[in-house]
Amino acid sequence: MLILCHQRRFYQPRLPHFVFVDGLYAGTMQGDQLDILVPPGQHRLRVQCGGRIPLGKSGRSLDLSVSGTHLIDIPQAPRHSAGDEPVVVVNFHDRERLWNVLFDIDLIAWAVSLFVTFPPLYRIISDAFFVLWLIRLILIRKRYYRFTTRQNNDL
Repeated sequence: MLILCHQRRFYQPRLPHFVFVDGLYAGTMQGDQLDILVPPGQHRLRVQCGGRIPLGKSGRSLDLSVSGTHLIDIPQAPRHSAGDEPVVVVNFHDRERLWNVLFDIDLIAWAVSLFVTFPPLYRIISDAFFVLWLIRLILIRKRYYRFTTRQNNDL
């Protein structure tokens, strides 16, 4: 059995995450935990948030998803223990923790700038920061999530 847990901060919204095991759709994670029955062996787990936006009738689309892939090893159950199947717990969180803090500070400064006039240098720095954040997100979008794995004997 595989237990997938999302370690999110209290202020992060509960967005649906699509879970794939060995390329096959395993379910949608609506909350912070998803239990999946997986046979023993090595499997490729992929967690994806977001999706594709269709671009007209041509069938092309723009991929705006972020995802992460992790190899997991589900051990074989011991023969002498009946009903005691091994449990693997996989925790994941996003790699953007520092960037999110900086982005939140910039968002608060933007809200304050609606009422207070900041020097023009603030606007240049804020726009440059947003562009850097967007470029970094595009570069790591297939490695967006960080995973940690525990076996049931570690619980």
